[in-house]
Amino acid sequence: MIIRWICEKCNKKWIYPVEKCVYCKGTITKQKGTKIKVSGITKVAIPSPMHPITPYNILLLEDEFGNRMPKKTMKDYKIGDAYSQPNAKTKDAVAVVKVKYDIYEAIKEAVGLLNGIKFSPDDKILIKPSIVTAAYPYQAVNTNPDFLDALLKVLFEYGIGKGNIIVAEQALIGSDVMDAASKSGILEVCKKHSVKFEDISKGPFEEIESDGFMFSLSKEALKRKIVNVPIMKTNFQIGISGALENLSRLADEETQRQMYFKGIDKTLPQMAKLLPGIVTIADATNGMQAQGPLVLGEPAFLNLVFAGLNAAALDTVFCESTILPIPLHVTNSLGKINIKNIEIVGNDLEALKYPIKQPTPNETPHPDIKVIDGKACPACLNMMYSLTSKLVGLRGDELNLVIGSMLSEDMLKGRERLVVLGDCASKKIDEMGIASVVRIDERLDAVEQLVLLKKLLDTKGMPKITPVDKVKSKMKKLLSRVIR
Repeated sequence: MIIRWICEKCNKKWIYPVEKCVYCKGTITKQKGTKIKVSGITKVAIPSPMHPITPYNILLLEDEFGNRMPKKTMKDYKIGDAYSQPNAKTKDAVAVVKVKYDIYEAIKEAVGLLNGIKFSPDDKILIKPSIVTAAYPYQAVNTNPDFLDALLKVLFEYGIGKGNIIVAEQALIGSDVMDAASKSGILEVCKKHSVKFEDISKGPFEEIESDGFMFSLSKEALKRKIVNVPIMKTNFQIGISGALENLSRLADEETQRQMYFKGIDKTLPQMAKLLPGIVTIADATNGMQAQGPLVLGEPAFLNLVFAGLNAAALDTVFCESTILPIPLHVTNSLGKINIKNIEIVGNDLEALKYPIKQPTPNETPHPDIKVIDGKACPACLNMMYSLTSKLVGLRGDELNLVIGSMLSEDMLKGRERLVVLGDCASKKIDEMGIASVVRIDERLDAVEQLVLLKKLLDTKGMPKITPVDKVKSKMKKLLSRVIR
């Protein structure tokens, strides 16, 4: 489909959305061309950073109104050939659509290409965006508010009433989802459309067993049709935060902690089995690269929409298109599905491929504080990011923060100035028989934790926390409350 925005009065035409004609202030309407043919072809044999795989073809497409648009493809065409995008034939297919100025049209096209997605006016919908921490939309940490706004308009077109839709999420453990939703712009979109926003962490929850693990899942999610709306990001812990990872916050806090303690690569696929029939419409309009999934990452500007009924297949196609390694939690969720046999509609995978920056495993917001991550739970991850970011600007001797339960002796071998942060890592360190390490308890007040970490960063040689340090940290906590 080729879209143009046309003034009804003076017939001026734009390739991007405009609200009013800048010449005569006339009303703008969309002109959608659906009868597409190939009117020109250029074959490219020289690779470039944005287009590393060659040869490929650039088609000049033309619709019935004479509007033209370029299209990259690996397939061969002849001038005059009809151009069309066939719908998916399999239920595990993934639709990938380029956003051409209009997110609404891209979402609508992606949903229309899939086989098996059906919405009716009677559906009770729970939209599950990704809102993990307070960050502005341009930081690409949370689902973009423009993406949610466009998705709601698509659902309304199916006749689903505003009262039948809720947007629900919980932030990383230790963060407030209402603050995060407000700063991200999601709350404003919900208010604009009179759609209710709910904090999943407040429950109620229902316990369900899967392969020997007990999950406590949101009752609201279990009784509604879930539309999963993650923002596609790199994740230094588990490879990517995508369709599967976004489902983890449908569980209560204790379940999330246990999922990481028992091994997220195993427990997340177990959880996904309990939530069949989820429709994923993923936001990769910006997306994140490098040191995701929080504010240390960088916007990737992918300009894509991914959609599908199989979250693992969607995550796989995302990894393939961005040339990222496919994480273990994704391959474990694929089951018997062969990666090479996943049906992709909307765009050629080879034509999409573009390498984004991969995360490194030991970076924190502070240049002198490194992390040894044993797949820490969201609570410990959030705590680590919060503490290290608040000390930026204060230099010291390098510290190694140890977090998470999936630790091994090889991970700690040769590392000096170790500081164990959180209960998961502390229990694992005890199991390994390592006693001579400094520990910061996750149950301490955030001010106390910060004071202790600051002291350790300032300390030369072997870091240690004395009883005097603990007293000073408590005094700082009391003083901070008095000042407030």
